[in-house]
Amino acid sequence: MREEREARRKRKRRKKIINSIVLLVFVLAVGSFVAVKVANSEQSLNPKVAENSSKKSNKKNAEKKEEPKPDPNKLMKGSNHILKADSYAYDAKTISQFIRPTKSEGYVKNTDNKKICFLTFDDGPNHSMTPQVLDVLKKENVPATFFVVGKHVSQDTKDILERQLNEGHAIALHSFEHDYSKLYPGRVANADRIKKEAEMAQKALQDVLGPDFKTSVWRYPGGHMSWQQLKPGDDALESLGIHWIDWNSLVGDAEPKSRRPTTVEGMVEFANTSLTYQAEQDLVVVLCHDAPGKQLTVDSLSAIIKNFKDKGYEFGILK
Repeated sequence: MREEREARRKRKRRKKIINSIVLLVFVLAVGSFVAVKVANSEQSLNPKVAENSSKKSNKKNAEKKEEPKPDPNKLMKGSNHILKADSYAYDAKTISQFIRPTKSEGYVKNTDNKKICFLTFDDGPNHSMTPQVLDVLKKENVPATFFVVGKHVSQDTKDILERQLNEGHAIALHSFEHDYSKLYPGRVANADRIKKEAEMAQKALQDVLGPDFKTSVWRYPGGHMSWQQLKPGDDALESLGIHWIDWNSLVGDAEPKSRRPTTVEGMVEFANTSLTYQAEQDLVVVLCHDAPGKQLTVDSLSAIIKNFKDKGYEFGILK
């Protein structure tokens, strides 16, 4: 009897051991199955995640690529020149302070020693002289600043004005009517009239070139030095964000006939001689005209440019 009981106990122990082993195997099998499922699930998700991530990344890159770069040939908003011309555009107010012949109010001494020539043309635009001037400037690869008279600005001259901008030049104001008797009655400045003509000329340019155009440069017809009591006029311009500038060299194409050059050589010499009387000679603002009848100015322009290039001058525009 004792032996039978002992045998039954042993069989029960073996059965428990076998059951435990079977349970363990089952648990391990289930665990492995779940792990494989999870792994497979992750493997099936990961490509989606990567794909979505890739799509997002590609979208961001596409957005970056789609951001337009500024067009260097487009008008610089709120200025008188295109974007690529800004690298050689100089503040007219500063240059004006440098070229004043005496240490008068606002005079600033130039200590930079950089030689820059600013070719300026008054009284345009028109279809006779202005295109010829532009042709020479393009050939010589030199920029200039055109001081236009507002009454000449219209749809008829739009092509010339756009060409001036597109070819890297600057456009400035030279009154609206260019009438001395209205601007300076009795040779005394009329500040209200000066301000009105500046506004009219600016509007005429914006009507043709668009609202993004704005020039901050003005030249008084006849020059600042020619008239009396101009301070109120200067202040009126300043209230519009506009600054005046004269010149310290001229080719003589608007001088009285008795003094006006009649040859190319004479015009170059006139520009050089007029500069010798000035305190500032590293910064040169040259007065020329592109009004009808100024053919000698056009014919002399290449020689004038060569004259300043040979003396080490770079060329800039006024803004």
